[in-house]
Amino acid sequence: MPLKIKKMIVTILAVNTMLFYGSKFLFQGSPTVLMLALNLLQILGLVFALIFLHKACERVTNEHRKLWVLLRFGVAAYLIGNVLWIIYGFTEDVLLFSDAAYFFWIGAYLFFLHSLISRIKITVTSRFNRSYVFNVVVFMITMASIKIHFLIEPIFTFSEQALLNWFMSLVLPVLELSMLFAIIILYYLIYKKKEETPLLLVLGGLFIHIAADSYYGYLNMMGGYYSGHPVGLLWLSAIWLVGFGGFYARNSREVSRASIKRNFEKRETTIPYISTTILLVLVFYSYNWEINALSFGLSLILIMIIIRQRYVLKENNKLIDEYRFLAHHDSLTGLSNRTSFRRQLKHQINQPENRAVGLLLMDLDRFKVVNDTLGHQTGDHILVKTAAYLREFITPDMQLFRLGGDEFAVVYAEASEKKCIAVAERLLRRFQKPFFVQEHEILVTASVGISLYPKHGETVNDLFKYADAAMYLAKDSGRNNYRFYDDALNRTMVRKMKIENSLRKGIEKNQFTLCYQPKVALDTKEIVGMEALLRWHHPELGWVSPAEFIPIAEETGSIVRIGQWVLRTACKQNKIWKEKGLPSMTVSVNVSVRQFQQGNLLSIIKEELENSQLDPGLLEIEITESIMQNTNKNVELLHQISDLGVGISIDDFGTGYSSLYVIQELPINTIKLDKSFIAKIHDKKQQVMINTIINMGKALDLNVVAEGIENENQYNRLLESNCSMGQGYLFSKPIAPKVFEELLWENEAIAVPGFQNYRQD
Repeated sequence: MPLKIKKMIVTILAVNTMLFYGSKFLFQGSPTVLMLALNLLQILGLVFALIFLHKACERVTNEHRKLWVLLRFGVAAYLIGNVLWIIYGFTEDVLLFSDAAYFFWIGAYLFFLHSLISRIKITVTSRFNRSYVFNVVVFMITMASIKIHFLIEPIFTFSEQALLNWFMSLVLPVLELSMLFAIIILYYLIYKKKEETPLLLVLGGLFIHIAADSYYGYLNMMGGYYSGHPVGLLWLSAIWLVGFGGFYARNSREVSRASIKRNFEKRETTIPYISTTILLVLVFYSYNWEINALSFGLSLILIMIIIRQRYVLKENNKLIDEYRFLAHHDSLTGLSNRTSFRRQLKHQINQPENRAVGLLLMDLDRFKVVNDTLGHQTGDHILVKTAAYLREFITPDMQLFRLGGDEFAVVYAEASEKKCIAVAERLLRRFQKPFFVQEHEILVTASVGISLYPKHGETVNDLFKYADAAMYLAKDSGRNNYRFYDDALNRTMVRKMKIENSLRKGIEKNQFTLCYQPKVALDTKEIVGMEALLRWHHPELGWVSPAEFIPIAEETGSIVRIGQWVLRTACKQNKIWKEKGLPSMTVSVNVSVRQFQQGNLLSIIKEELENSQLDPGLLEIEITESIMQNTNKNVELLHQISDLGVGISIDDFGTGYSSLYVIQELPINTIKLDKSFIAKIHDKKQQVMINTIINMGKALDLNVVAEGIENENQYNRLLESNCSMGQGYLFSKPIAPKVFEELLWENEAIAVPGFQNYRQD
């Protein structure tokens, strides 16, 4: 509750307290005047509360309005009842006004109860479970026992009072219990919500009023009530709290809904024990070795607690069984999980009768695409279906596991290569059928890696590692396939691991070099540009092909650091050549998707241009169409790079999925025809495709570079197609900086035959 509200409430309640005790002090010698003064204080509070609640009804326009309307009617009825009670005190027609006052007070309670129930209906989103019902019932038994013992039982003792008064005195406690029940529920639903401060004030006011009424009833029965008793101050405070609730009521931005389960959790175990303690104290206080409402209520609660404890033990055992199941099973598919997999595989390979054990590791192909495009709910549906498919062919000598994500495993006892092949082929055939999810027909294939004990390994870790490697080999081989682990794969894994470990130290140990391949203007046969190409000489492995180490560098993230080194070296080298007086030309540097994902590519380009003092117009970055996987972000970045004056080229153009889209979206200067087009240029259809791309590029005012020109026939056909530039082994393979510099010094316009001398350098 805000501090400002707290201060205002405390101030007004303090003023009412002073007025209450001031009246008591001033009129202590005149009971009639004192009664009138104190009742007028209550009527004044009720009038203000009625005004505040009326304003609340005007302000609140959503479904919460019903609460304030009913509270307004309740306060109005209560006000009329109090007015009638004052008249009763100053008239001889006692029966008329006293009975009428009780009727209006009962009506007020009915309105209050109705308002609370209406609010519960729009607030509760979950039902009570058994535990919460138990807590509320225990509390209500406690309150009912106290009410019966101290208030209702005495009514039967004073049987000489009028039947109507007796009936009303019995109805009020029942209504109060019902209201108390509703107050408890609403309090635990909203007690932590700041936006529910007005309702909390109302609940506090009604609770105090019920407590005051109960106390008054007890005092009245025992003859202990007198005009000016402090219970009157409780009534007065309760009225003002309800009024404050109306004063602060506003429209909520959205309907506040809550779960009973969530809000009861912290108090779940305390309510029955607090209630039992209260009853125990009262029983010992009032017990005369006879059964009364208190002892009966206490006995009932103790029986309920015993029953509940048995229920809790049963539920706990059930939960333990569930946790034990979840510890060894996957919650989505119900299959055994990774923990069970390792234990069971170890158990199988330790069985003397198992001369061979097969491990089939299966992974769904391109499953991430399904999750990203159709959502994880669809992905989960496919995983559940996959588990069902796999169960279809599992025999007693097989065990099925879900290891996590879209990865499954089959442990095959008494296996052989032939048996494993049969299982893998059957499995792959099953995945030729599409999944049907709502209106979508989804075809998801699988890749399977297989390792055998003891042929490929004798430990769980080795078998899993080798099956995993075989599975990725199956993916690299085109997916929808299976592969066995073998010595060749082992050598590949060892080599890959050595490359991966060495990449981190390649720059420090100066193992990388840059070669440069010229770009030639096909019509004039001049060198008009160059591409910087990375080369790596490993001290043990020798020259490692970029096609081998660059994918590993991208996978491990090493490409980011290596890519910055390439950019720095190419910029510095081009600046050196320019300062030597060689013709100015653009150097092209390849940039990977991983460098884009790193998020600092723009700052790196700025830094290297500044350090080398190279004109941005003499640098060009080459990208692939896969950059467009994160379209909006990458398009913005490329525009920022282009704004620096740096050129942008699309490498391997024509092989991606979004070629035409890329052209219109990106600030590109050059497209490079992939060498796969040039290799089949003799084919008429391929020639038509090449001509189309060249004409489109020219129409968009783009440079078109043909890659992979290796013979005169390709060169001549590209000339006929009006291709402007090219590069390839016909002119020169990538050569060292020193050789490239000599090539530039020899002449500024070199004929094609002149390049032949450098093809083997």
